[in-house]
Amino acid sequence: MVQCYRANETRQFARMLGLEPKNTAVRSPESNGIAESFVKTIKRDYISIMPKPDGLTAAKNLAEAFEHYNEWHPHSALGYRSPREYLRQRACNGLSDNRCLEI
Repeated sequence: MVQCYRANETRQFARMLGLEPKNTAVRSPESNGIAESFVKTIKRDYISIMPKPDGLTAAKNLAEAFEHYNEWHPHSALGYRSPREYLRQRACNGLSDNRCLEI
């Protein structure tokens, strides 16, 4: 039987940061690569330059890093748009300009 990683403390910490923990499919190596790439980017572009004098500051900075990553960080797979920019443009497909501005 395959035992999945489900650390309750990790999931609770993610929710405290406003994140929704997700599980990847068993025996899905491409999912692990995507997760590893995300962690590498967060470490390289955010964590390495943020002050971490204590746990509370580190957690606050991590939440800010996720916010910036989703709103502003360009992704090659999304046509060099941020995730939110990509989703906004995708939601606007087929809508009039006025309705699109409301999204």
